[in-house]
Amino acid sequence: MRLGTCIALELAVAAGAIGGLWFGVGQATELAGTYLTGSEAIAATAVPNAARPERLPRSYLHVPQRPIENVFGAPDGELLAPLGASKVTKIKLNHGGTSLSLRVDFASGARAAFKPEQIHPQSDPRREIAAFRIDRLLGIGHVPPATTTAIPVSELLDAAEPSHRTYIATRFQDEGIIRGGVLRGELSWWIPEIKLAKLGGHRIDEREGKELWTSYLRVGARIPDEARGMVEQIAAVVLFDVLIDNPDRWSGSNTEMSPDGKTLFFMDNSMSFSIFGFGHETNLGALRRIQVFPRRLVARIRALTEDQIIDALRCSNDHGLCPLLNPTEIHAIIVRRNNLLRYIDDLIAELGEDAVLALP
Repeated sequence: MRLGTCIALELAVAAGAIGGLWFGVGQATELAGTYLTGSEAIAATAVPNAARPERLPRSYLHVPQRPIENVFGAPDGELLAPLGASKVTKIKLNHGGTSLSLRVDFASGARAAFKPEQIHPQSDPRREIAAFRIDRLLGIGHVPPATTTAIPVSELLDAAEPSHRTYIATRFQDEGIIRGGVLRGELSWWIPEIKLAKLGGHRIDEREGKELWTSYLRVGARIPDEARGMVEQIAAVVLFDVLIDNPDRWSGSNTEMSPDGKTLFFMDNSMSFSIFGFGHETNLGALRRIQVFPRRLVARIRALTEDQIIDALRCSNDHGLCPLLNPTEIHAIIVRRNNLLRYIDDLIAELGEDAVLALP
């Protein structure tokens, strides 16, 4: 569904095309109007490298801990390594959406979600990988790790239930972009168990749930101890979605959490990364309703630079899926970042930094 700002910006781009002109991100956003005011945010300079530690006694044995960059219990590299490294043994079509998506099991025992290149513009596999990379760049760690892949269609069909093969083959032919008998796309590590995210007994993507977490994220509001962890994660996903311009988070059944209700997963990002500097109204509406944000995440967003994003999105062309984003899409992230920080900085000027950046 295309909303307010997105439609206005698309009309602006279309008008330029008719007149033989190309509007850059900055020009197009001016035509759409502004939702924020204030001076443009400036990216912070890089933090200098920490000084070398003093020499330790010879008897000291340093055993480095494995870095865990996420909420999934193991480093990204360990979760991604077995995906695509062995033969596909079983596939199943995922239901509940309008795009082509599969659950894939490998001989190694690994399982992944597979989104191939396809005719549906709302399901671009590159954007899932880009969202994963940006999530890690910001130190969030809630997007499932994702990587590029290329799988022969024959291998996928051999792994399908015999009674379903004709149907799946037809969908591959009608919806997939098959190149030389191969489907290219992205593999995301399969979260073993998920359920629809709730807060206080209400789904967070429905009216009662939205009203609840919105009320907690107002300056001066008290967040109950039992709700604090989920509320902090909701504040983080609101910022993340504005930055990457994911219009699909609150559209229904796209907010999932762990079975124990403690962890919110930032899944289903394949509609993200438009060229629009203000983004979709669904993201901006969620942002405008809250006044309290995580201090560390805001600092990381403030320090974000275009060069850092370019570096984070670098990939080989082994599977023909690169680049993940084009230069205009990358620059739009920075434009949205600046507008996001204008809103937060205006709140800080009005209500005070400690009140606005009250979450850790």
